[in-house]
Amino acid sequence: MEPVTLDLSAYRIEVVFPEVHVSTRAAFSRVNPGTAPFDLRKLSELPLNEWREALRNDFEESVFTEFPEIRAIKELMYSEGAIYASMSGSGSAVFGIFRQ
Repeated sequence: MEPVTLDLSAYRIEVVFPEVHVSTRAAFSRVNPGTAPFDLRKLSELPLNEWREALRNDFEESVFTEFPEIRAIKELMYSEGAIYASMSGSGSAVFGIFRQ
């Protein structure tokens, strides 16, 4: 882990925590980690509007298969104007970054 300087003060972050329990143990047992498409140490150099294509959470594929309602939350955030949205960690919270 390394610190990253990132200023998101011009944005608001919304977090939705559905009443769905995702077992951390189960999530880790089903994750299929891929090669990182982007070096997160350079996150501050990447414009926010490019995060959607450059970043991914490897847990989403298996968690969304088991809990499609979590996928729906992420899709709703994008339809409501999120610049970037992702499941937080192994689930079930989903966050979105929006313009103020």
